[in-house]
Amino acid sequence: MKHRVFIVEDDPVIAREVRRHLETWGFEARVISDFQRVLQEFVAFDPHIVLMDISLPFFNGYHWGREIRKNS
Repeated sequence: MKHRVFIVEDDPVIAREVRRHLETWGFEARVISDFQRVLQEFVAFDPHIVLMDISLPFFNGYHWGREIRKNS
């Protein structure tokens, strides 16, 4: 079983490199594609862990952390 990691990062270079490293270590990693749908993408992917930036478009990481916590 691969552990799933959900990456919420608005810098595409950082997000791509984190995902690449996680995948080489055997994790299944997904990068957010729509910063207005963080919760929906989280629920659809059902990750084991979330790596989240604090400064994000629309809502900050603290907001999304609270929302995710309500659903996990």
